[in-house]
Amino acid sequence: MSCDDYDGVIDAASGTIPFVKYTSCGNNFVIVDATQSSPLEEEDWSEFAGKATSTSFGIGCDNLLVVQKASPQTLSTIWRSRHYWSDLPSLPSADYVFRMFEPNGDEAACCGNGLICVADYLRQKYGVTSTSIVTEIPMSHPNTVAIGSNGAAGSWVNLGTPRKMPAKLISADNLQPVTDAIDMINELNISFRATDFQDYIPDGRLSFRAYLVFTGEPHMVVFPDLDFSRPGLADLVFGSTVNGASPQDSRRGIGSALVHRIGYFINKRCKHLFPEGISVNFARINHLGKVENRCFERGINRETHACCTGALAVAIVAQNLFGLKFTSIELIPKRCTEEADASIKILETSSGWCLTTNPFFLFEGRYSTPPFSIKRQSDNDTYMDDNVEYSTMQELTLSHPGVTYYSRRPAQKV
Repeated sequence: MSCDDYDGVIDAASGTIPFVKYTSCGNNFVIVDATQSSPLEEEDWSEFAGKATSTSFGIGCDNLLVVQKASPQTLSTIWRSRHYWSDLPSLPSADYVFRMFEPNGDEAACCGNGLICVADYLRQKYGVTSTSIVTEIPMSHPNTVAIGSNGAAGSWVNLGTPRKMPAKLISADNLQPVTDAIDMINELNISFRATDFQDYIPDGRLSFRAYLVFTGEPHMVVFPDLDFSRPGLADLVFGSTVNGASPQDSRRGIGSALVHRIGYFINKRCKHLFPEGISVNFARINHLGKVENRCFERGINRETHACCTGALAVAIVAQNLFGLKFTSIELIPKRCTEEADASIKILETSSGWCLTTNPFFLFEGRYSTPPFSIKRQSDNDTYMDDNVEYSTMQELTLSHPGVTYYSRRPAQKV
């Protein structure tokens, strides 16, 4: 079954919502095609995002993607419902609008892997091999980027030129400019419980410097070998990848727990610095001279297998930090390559930075609304990684007629 068979139209009789599911470097998405007609009203997309992303009560994915036609009517509908902009934005000509919703219903700005999956979907469904698409919808000024698909040779997105962090996303006043696009925070402090990582961080404290850049999404880049106050922790984050040796399972699990704890701390305890959250990238140049990356994504509030906007942020910082003169780079998403042979190819062009991966159409389906609704989904279900299991606080409310259930998970390692 291919995307050619997907009609993208709601079945009014059954009340089902048609969708396709895609993956790119382990990032997986539910895509709803609203280019011909919309199965939902504008205000209903946020609620459906919780259902689409839920593995227990929905389809299961990282994010919900919605593709719409770029028309004055589309932008006007968003403007009236969401109040993102002071005035209806005037955009260069574009063919489509890209929307991405987090599990909690918030709308994200951009997603490289998501755009690449949409590019492949448009090729399979409509024969579109190159087009322009509006992104960064919830920002004060939406952006237009180019996407395309070459079939088996991969799909691509040109994210343009990285920029300084928008003022609405950063509240720090002690930033040190590195380039026109990169700022540095000289010291961030993370605290852990006394029993966490006590063999590696006896005093429960870690400080590090970090680099901030906006690539359609806000990103923080850290090179643990250089930036951590305890450089030895870099081997936990990446295993023994400096000399090529395979990491032990226990160290891999501890490294994943450390990545999660740092990313979660920054997104929950540092709202005074990053009011809308920030994705945290941990990067290293391995023994083969390739750049590896792990990314804890804001909104989802966990580490994902890969992140294209994060890959670009890492590439830009690495280029400036180490004096690299590359115009192209192959970035390795560390979590994905533990399960699949995947990479993100990044090429500097005259119009910006172009990223290429090989997305895969997984399956299509029709979502039938269950006899209950997910009232609120904060963070996500228990996060498993090798031998480590830990979870964040979650309160899930399910409603049956006359009955309400509550499920609460402890914010601790279990």
